[in-house]
Amino acid sequence: MNKFDITYFHGPTPEYIVRPEVIADIAAAGITLVPLSADAATIKRALPLLDKFGLKAVVHDERMNGVYGSDDVAGADAAMKSIVEDYAGFDNIVGWDLVDEPSASKFPILAAMVRALRRYSPDCETVINLFPSYASPEQLGTPDYRTHLEQFVNIVDPHYLSYDHYHFLGRESRNAIDSAEIDERERLIRLAAENTEDRAGFFENIEDVRSVAAKYDLAAMLIVLLTEHGPYRNLTRAELFWEVNMCLAYGMKRISYFTYWEPGHDDFWRWTNAMCDTEGNKTRHYEDVSVINRTIRAVGDYLFDKKSAAVFHIGSTEKGTRLFEGYANIKSIKGDHGVLGCFSDGSFYLVNRDFQNAQTFVINADTPLNVFRDGAFARLDSTLITLPAGEAVLIK
Repeated sequence: MNKFDITYFHGPTPEYIVRPEVIADIAAAGITLVPLSADAATIKRALPLLDKFGLKAVVHDERMNGVYGSDDVAGADAAMKSIVEDYAGFDNIVGWDLVDEPSASKFPILAAMVRALRRYSPDCETVINLFPSYASPEQLGTPDYRTHLEQFVNIVDPHYLSYDHYHFLGRESRNAIDSAEIDERERLIRLAAENTEDRAGFFENIEDVRSVAAKYDLAAMLIVLLTEHGPYRNLTRAELFWEVNMCLAYGMKRISYFTYWEPGHDDFWRWTNAMCDTEGNKTRHYEDVSVINRTIRAVGDYLFDKKSAAVFHIGSTEKGTRLFEGYANIKSIKGDHGVLGCFSDGSFYLVNRDFQNAQTFVINADTPLNVFRDGAFARLDSTLITLPAGEAVLIK
């Protein structure tokens, strides 16, 4: 990663991604990095259109599926070289998207693909999205999640860490899993999703990823829930703010939404309320995300080159987190339901951990504080800060 980007997982179908009006909508929403997953001909039609709107792309060419599925480590180099050479001349490709949620058994072939891409496309990143912590050992291919992360880094040598974690459950009506009509991988994903309350473990998961990223000096990205599907409910704007702001507080260098475009019909997942429906019509979430992206754009840019130094919880803790008891020049923070992300330049990002109600915090510091507004810091007149549900403020 070389800058703060906002992207998504699952976008317009090949029929729509080559339409200028569709790409204009993507750019207008504040998306800066577009994943392209299609055949080579479609991708080559889309790339110049993205360029006209100032958008970069990460490419998943369908031929990569064959390389990944073959487990032919020896043949991966030549296969990836051929794919890269096929896109010579397109200068808005910044990455190659290899696979979503691999088992540890696939790490050797991924390592071979990454090595080849480092050789033949040295200025581009590779994208491999990992399971969340609620995946089973059977899915992970390792006894536990932390082992999965460590093996991934040590075997694959990735450019950065990416994972997804969908926290907000409780959709009222759900469909039973029909294991006769789906493959084993999909059955396990559906079983992991089954619940009726908000899933525990969001913070333990992000703490693990942040810890491993820091240990190996890697950037990290979280794909956050957006689209209502299966047991996952239709999110409010405050809940979307909550997800994005937690990413920033924990030092994530890129934000990704799941999904931009509504996937096709599925009797189990029953997709709805993406940013756009299957024909590109904008939903309420399009406006929600546009507002959020405008709000956090400058903060993400500012924090991009700052290291995450520490993260604390205010008022109470969850498994894996630390209670704030003073840090650097901040002696105390009075309040409930807060998260404080501290950065290497002395700035800190204070997030309201309550996604239903506003919360007030009182900061006691040894030195004057400045608040980030309109892309710059200005003196904070009061140490009493009230944040709307799920929202945040950058202070230095």
